[in-house]
Amino acid sequence: MKIAPINTDVVSCVDIEALAEDPDFDSMYSEIINSLSYELLDDFGLEDIVISAISAFATVESVRGSIFVLVGDFNLEDVRDTLEYYYFVESEYRRVEIWTDDFEYTIAFIDNMIVLGNKDTVEVCIRIHGNEESSMYDNEDMKSVADKLPAGVISMVFGPDYLYDIEILAGGICLRNLTSGDEVWDMNGWLRFDSAASAEAAMEDIEDNLSWELDATNIDAHLSGQFIEFSGEIEIPDY
Repeated sequence: MKIAPINTDVVSCVDIEALAEDPDFDSMYSEIINSLSYELLDDFGLEDIVISAISAFATVESVRGSIFVLVGDFNLEDVRDTLEYYYFVESEYRRVEIWTDDFEYTIAFIDNMIVLGNKDTVEVCIRIHGNEESSMYDNEDMKSVADKLPAGVISMVFGPDYLYDIEILAGGICLRNLTSGDEVWDMNGWLRFDSAASAEAAMEDIEDNLSWELDATNIDAHLSGQFIEFSGEIEIPDY
């Protein structure tokens, strides 16, 4: 969240290491890795170099476009050699190394992250990292929700347009596997409303709405000022 543009709609984060270590998620881990390889890295020849080094990744959706953030201990020399082979050109932006192809697709190395996306959006992330622009985390509504979420294998923080039937300022969920072998994600989440009165009004149908919006079961929701805290279960996909 701290390098996502302030006008971000949704950030989704996956703890790849935690996913790989849990035998309940073998098929999901394989599906996510295959998807990363095919949709993101295969076109640039990076799948063999990057996949084994990824510890976490995030997708950021905003009006500026999609950004992919890979976190890990990467061999950047091998990454550079591969990008050069695929006709990416090296340059620098705000003292950050970037590589760009003829279509303005850009890859930046920021600390232990590889950030991928269109050039304009990646440059925004670099400026945010350099404290030149505000991030999604500087949005008080988003921050207040993100700070309440426990650590999860999969986490999401989203703005007011993510849910169809619930008018919120921001929301977030995290998914964990608290009981091995039960074939469900344990879900926890928070929704922030514009007032305590709005949150109280939303409580009337919140369990039905969340069941539909998130495809979840066993929803349990509680009012907390202008927030609603909720828990539930989501079936683990069978890939």
